[in-house]
Amino acid sequence: MEKSNRIPILVVAATILFVALIALVNVGKTGDSSFPPRRLQGVADLKDPRTIEMKPEARELTEGESSPAAPDTANDSNTTSVSDASEIKHEEPANSEEAAKPEKEAKPDETPSSMPFKLPKSAESWCAPPTEPPLSYDFCKSEKYTSDIVNSVPIMGGLTNSLKILLLGGILSYEEGRCFFVDEHGSALPFRNDPKNQLPTTFLNRYFEQIGLKESDPLVVEARKKNNVNEIDWEKSMDWHHNRRVMSQTDSIPALGFENVPGHGLKRHIMKRMWRPLPHVREQTCQKLENHVGPEEYMAFSVRRGDKGSVEKFEYATVEQYVRQAEIASEKYFDNKIPTIFVATDDCTIMPEFRKARPNWKFVSECDKESKDDDGFRLSDMKEWTLEQTDAHYSKFFVELYALAASKYFIGVSYTNVTWWVLFMRSQPLETFQILRSGGLGDRLEGVEMW
Repeated sequence: MEKSNRIPILVVAATILFVALIALVNVGKTGDSSFPPRRLQGVADLKDPRTIEMKPEARELTEGESSPAAPDTANDSNTTSVSDASEIKHEEPANSEEAAKPEKEAKPDETPSSMPFKLPKSAESWCAPPTEPPLSYDFCKSEKYTSDIVNSVPIMGGLTNSLKILLLGGILSYEEGRCFFVDEHGSALPFRNDPKNQLPTTFLNRYFEQIGLKESDPLVVEARKKNNVNEIDWEKSMDWHHNRRVMSQTDSIPALGFENVPGHGLKRHIMKRMWRPLPHVREQTCQKLENHVGPEEYMAFSVRRGDKGSVEKFEYATVEQYVRQAEIASEKYFDNKIPTIFVATDDCTIMPEFRKARPNWKFVSECDKESKDDDGFRLSDMKEWTLEQTDAHYSKFFVELYALAASKYFIGVSYTNVTWWVLFMRSQPLETFQILRSGGLGDRLEGVEMW
């Protein structure tokens, strides 16, 4: 009897074990959907930091925001009123005949473009109206932030150097839970010797939506009265140990709703929400770019000379370096054909050199409309510029930034902040971003993973 009693017990145990195994298999099939979604972990995404899609679980920045694509900024006193992207109507065809034409059928690997320009798909990030909401710069007025200290971010140098300082200083401010404002008083950008050439607004507000609190904001005024302004100078904003936000670094910023976000992805995301050219600037820039390159994919050169040689003592990359790298890139990315090459440069005397070196290639540039003897940008010259010269210079410069960002393949140099800025404007694979070596670089030979 003792032996026979064991048999049903063993059968029951085996049955229970079998049911448990079936349950485990089913859980494996259905995944972990019953668990909360995981936040961005960052390190796993470092294989391609451009693919990071930042969707914070809870935004703290824009009260009442209904969705990232449709922010509620009606009551945001820091949003510029100069232009309103919603007033620009691109969707309506020019006439009824145009309206009667059938819509262009999208290729299987394409999605319909939201930009009103005949440009490569890669231009959409900057030539279509923004889809991400602007940053809220008065977030620290919430009761959850108790500090009465306001950060000041002084800008210096040329435009891309100033924007670099501002991007890094702004991210640091959100990390610290402090509002910030931009200090242009020591910058060469707005200063002119002749009072009649002074800009009627701040330099940044002439071309971009408001960045940071206005200096007239009561929070800034009160902080100055109480000596509660903390300055984030360029050395602090570019600190290698933390504030640079290099590729391998991950950061959590509660004020932005981010946890463990990789440094390069963070900079790329915040750039889109902080640096927002005014609608008319964007439209004019993209129209000019369309006139240069049209809808076909193209290559871009970034050539910087001017005070980089005369003042900072860098040795310029040669014409031969550019064209040789273009030949190498054309084999892999353009079916062994040389595409249109957009040349972005402060030194228009380089254009005849390129055309002489490769007379059968098609080079296009804003230089073709500029003075042919302009041999490079020098920051010290700006104080003598008229308003018309200022606008003409930056109209050209914005076309160049957009062209470099949208190109299928980029060739440039590391001794200009233009290259740094363009890296984070781009969404193309990192392998399409080529930096030429040249003399006089000192410790600037670090790879882009350290940018």
